[in-house]
Amino acid sequence: MNENKEINCSLITKWLRVMIYVAIVSLVNAIVNILPFVPASVTTWISRGIIVAMAVCMYRLSSVNEGYQKAWIMRASMLACNLITTFLWASSFLALVASILSIIAVYREYNAHSELIAEKDPKLSSKWHSLFMWSILAGVLVGLGSVVAVLVVAMSGMDTVKITAIVVGLLGIPQMILDVVYITYLKKMIDILSEGNEEGSP
Repeated sequence: MNENKEINCSLITKWLRVMIYVAIVSLVNAIVNILPFVPASVTTWISRGIIVAMAVCMYRLSSVNEGYQKAWIMRASMLACNLITTFLWASSFLALVASILSIIAVYREYNAHSELIAEKDPKLSSKWHSLFMWSILAGVLVGLGSVVAVLVVAMSGMDTVKITAIVVGLLGIPQMILDVVYITYLKKMIDILSEGNEEGSP
């Protein structure tokens, strides 16, 4: 039994570390996306690669918690919707479905993290739920802010593309901060689980 527990801890910490690396790449990609001289197509494809990488991490952790299994399925479905709208036809309905799947995927992932660490650190477990709520708030802020920015720019007659890109970039700062918090929480989970694994070793 102890051996299985140790193997699980090794598996969990391994893929949580991979998730940290992927999250760092995602954060850098979000920062690069703000830069006006970087083609949007480049950062878009990197984002898709990030979705795949995260889905693989969730898949590898699916034996540990059911939430991870649902999370990787949601991410894979979201990517499928995204690719269909890109290569086959532009569909606002599929774009909406992809957005909903993204929210569900994040919820499932954060809930799985919360359940995984609940026994060892209830406070960190609770913080994962709070982080999800802050992520939703940040998403709403970016959505509403983008709409307002487009309307204001359109009425003022300014350069729509450049101004909108700047505004969206500024509105994305709260999400970047949350991404840093996300990485910090994953790091804490790894530290806690690694300590528990060392204590349980003979």
